[in-house]
Amino acid sequence: MSKNPFKDEEEKIMRLLVDAYNLSQKLKQTHPGQQQAFADGIHKCQDIIIHRIVQRDYPTHFPTYDKERL
Repeated sequence: MSKNPFKDEEEKIMRLLVDAYNLSQKLKQTHPGQQQAFADGIHKCQDIIIHRIVQRDYPTHFPTYDKERL
């Protein structure tokens, strides 16, 4: 089994996103595209966390920029 790639805060965010998605599935659908739109939003948030991991693991290919310099 591989090591956990998430820092504590990142893992917590990912779990909360899963919880948010699961709760959203319990809501009554009021528009045909609503569930897909919500899932797309969750995936966008998950992508941001995944990119942080990739930046850590491959800093020469995916650099991290210091917010002080932006």
